[in-house]
Amino acid sequence: MKRIWIIDHYSSEPRYGGISRQYDFAKELGKRGYKVVVIASGFSHFTHKYISQKNVLVNRLRDNIYYIYLKTSSYETNNGLARAGNMLDFMHKVARYEAAIAKKYGKPDVVTGCSVHPLAWVAAYKVAKKYKIRFCAEVRDFWPRIWVAGGEKKPYDPMVLFFGWLQKWAFQKADRIIYSMDHGDKYICKELGIPEKKTFLIGQPMDCDRFDENAKKKELLPETIREFISTGFICSFAGYYMTYEGVYVMLEALKILEQKGLPIKMVFVGSGQEKEGMREFIRANRLQNALVWDRIPKEAVPALISRSDICMAHLEVEGHKEVYQYGVSKNKVNEYLYSGACTLYGFLYKDDEVAASGGGMVFEPYNARDLAEKIEKVYHMPEDERKQYGINGRKYIRDNRRVEVLTDRMLAVLFE
Repeated sequence: MKRIWIIDHYSSEPRYGGISRQYDFAKELGKRGYKVVVIASGFSHFTHKYISQKNVLVNRLRDNIYYIYLKTSSYETNNGLARAGNMLDFMHKVARYEAAIAKKYGKPDVVTGCSVHPLAWVAAYKVAKKYKIRFCAEVRDFWPRIWVAGGEKKPYDPMVLFFGWLQKWAFQKADRIIYSMDHGDKYICKELGIPEKKTFLIGQPMDCDRFDENAKKKELLPETIREFISTGFICSFAGYYMTYEGVYVMLEALKILEQKGLPIKMVFVGSGQEKEGMREFIRANRLQNALVWDRIPKEAVPALISRSDICMAHLEVEGHKEVYQYGVSKNKVNEYLYSGACTLYGFLYKDDEVAASGGGMVFEPYNARDLAEKIEKVYHMPEDERKQYGINGRKYIRDNRRVEVLTDRMLAVLFE
């Protein structure tokens, strides 16, 4: 039985609300007879709470699949020194416990280090060097490029220089590079000069069977949400309450629709710094058909979006259109497309999977009137025409993003 280690700071089982990419891959790899150990942080980046107070928490999914959570330092906001300290702590904790993990669960045959932050690459590289195995670097966000492109930092900021050096170092040391953004190779190969033969596109996986099972469980939703979506034409959003996620654009669009007297509702579930601002917007504009709720369990999201007519997404840093020119890696867009609803996506680049799949439409970012017009267009469509978006989206995900399909690609990268 070959053993795979996945080092991903922000991964977790869905019940803890983290990124489920590695969980989906681990389950499928386990079904195929591989032993998988996912090493993650015991402090959640998404809830800012500890999954466990134990120094090491081991959860066994089945005989050959393990999640190992290492207790790291905490932080209250996603910016600042405390979060940086948490990243460093995770890297050190992997180094501290890897020998004990190998002794108990077996030495790895291959190791993958997964960014968002690149210190996970360092941790994985050290493991690979010690055991003389293949080191795969997975990238889901191009730090520090995104900081500069988004106007957060200057090109010669010390952090930009450090992370830029670290990124190039990791890509040079890696035996294989896995990227999840559709056009990520243009950055990795053309801008950084990494050989194309080392790079492999593996997008975000979708466990369609788990989604379908959870979609049936309406009882997972808070009663207030169940009542809110029981009538009317439902537009839903699940994610971060941030300006670049378009939450105010959506509320502005609702304002336009309410002024027209249309029975269209918007329900928001998530967390983020704009939550109170959104609620104030609703109060100030006397919106009657908006509900802003807290984050709900990841397992509950299918129950909401599968009962929606439209799912809304948006991604652009205003005034910095080049930030996402290489594509994005958003699992929720997969879920939206698979939900059976029509997906409306505020995104600048028209070759995105929402438009390409026929599962929805792209609207102009930060253009509330454009969004309102497209919502109204979908609202007035004949039911069979509207449902065709959902049919198209589900087929696209099953053909291109299903975890079984992407695991075939993953195994080729890990072992061939």
